[in-house]
Amino acid sequence: MATANQLLSLKEEATCSICLEYFTNPVSVDCGHIFCLFCISQYWKDLQTDFPCPECRDTCQRRRLRPNNRLANMVDTLKHLDVPSATPQDPNLCRKHEERLKLFCEDDQETICMVCSVSRDHKEHMVVPIREAAQEHKAKCLSYIDSLMKRREELRTVQRKEETNLRQLKDQFKSQEERITNEFEKLQQFLEEEKSCHLHNLKEKEKKSLQSIEQKVTRLEEKQIALRSLTTEISLKCHQQDVELLKNTKSTLSRCENANVQHTDYDIFMEKEEKTDVEDGADLQIKIIKSLEWRWARSFAAGGTLDADTAYQELILSEDGRSVRLRDETPELPDTPQKPSPVIFLMGRGRLSSGRHYWELEVGDKPCWTLGVCTASVSRNGKIKLLPENGFWTVWLRNGKYKALTSPSTLLTPRVPPRAVGLFLDYEAGRLSVYNVDDRSLLFTFMGASFPPTLRRVFSQSVIDGRRNSGAVRILLVTRWD
Repeated sequence: MATANQLLSLKEEATCSICLEYFTNPVSVDCGHIFCLFCISQYWKDLQTDFPCPECRDTCQRRRLRPNNRLANMVDTLKHLDVPSATPQDPNLCRKHEERLKLFCEDDQETICMVCSVSRDHKEHMVVPIREAAQEHKAKCLSYIDSLMKRREELRTVQRKEETNLRQLKDQFKSQEERITNEFEKLQQFLEEEKSCHLHNLKEKEKKSLQSIEQKVTRLEEKQIALRSLTTEISLKCHQQDVELLKNTKSTLSRCENANVQHTDYDIFMEKEEKTDVEDGADLQIKIIKSLEWRWARSFAAGGTLDADTAYQELILSEDGRSVRLRDETPELPDTPQKPSPVIFLMGRGRLSSGRHYWELEVGDKPCWTLGVCTASVSRNGKIKLLPENGFWTVWLRNGKYKALTSPSTLLTPRVPPRAVGLFLDYEAGRLSVYNVDDRSLLFTFMGASFPPTLRRVFSQSVIDGRRNSGAVRILLVTRWD
């Protein structure tokens, strides 16, 4: 009987695991497993890279098939031998001694018979009755079921949370897209290119963020599948007969232990949860306006003329009311409360009490000027300090230096000297922005101003060094789309 069993074992070793027949032209793959040349070629025929082994699933990088001539010769010999067919064997009998399996070797973690227990292989090992061993290992398996189910539920909880985050993130990006679309619709035709750019950036950000969350969900699903498979395997094993229960129990318990103690994706997610920064409406609006502020401001071009009634005697207005310059000779004025300030200025026609307004002034190479807005009812008598607390929001050029007249003043450093200056008033926002028209750069912005009920545009010239400042200040006609 022992000889027959050995022949059966030898036949199994000479059988291809794909066709279940004796090997024909046996070849081995990278992992060492052997198959018929035709069988493995058919198995891989539709693959270009990553060729998996049909038995262990290890991946071979190339079709490297090594012929095994010695095994081929052995198969030829076996074919001429009278090898008995395999018959079902009683699983409760020892394959070596045909004795009933009654004991369990703790050292080798396998079931043995009484003859095995006194053999050289197990004589010095810890041996216990099979019933006792089965009960102990069954208890261990059952103890893992609860912990594995708990871990699975934890992963399910994290998955639900991430799926909720995914939905919320999609909603946020959808709302963000709507806000972008609305902003660009308000800015009309000349914003279309910027709109496409912002939406593209948003899509890239959305794609990256959603991909990160989706990868988390995928990993969680894969982990759950593995745990569910292991849980099912253990549950089935616990309902098997003792002998079957104890087969490969070492491997099973080891996988359970690893699944229970190893760091999972859940642990990583709990340690550090990624945050995705989505701009709110206010930040988005500021970003868009910053990128096109000068062109957008010019869309509110108001033009206008100078108010001759506010001009001092030193000033001469043009017939169209859009240009002013200093007289060549200044008449002596009586010393009265209405005597003009050393700062010679006048106001623009019209009052500004709401909305957005943009205008441009040509200053050329004048060495001295002051531009801005002021309170309509401001006093122009005596010495005037052009400060916001006194009702003036202005910038000036004096002694080669550009300043915003704040408290204290703010030194401005334009990249190129402005020959034309643009001013944009957003009354409701409490903002006055000053631009260098030559290079379309922002010189300064008065922010958060508490404007009075009515403002007027103000223009000023000063008498310096023999009338070197006699050049004109001119209000430019601004075409909305130029």
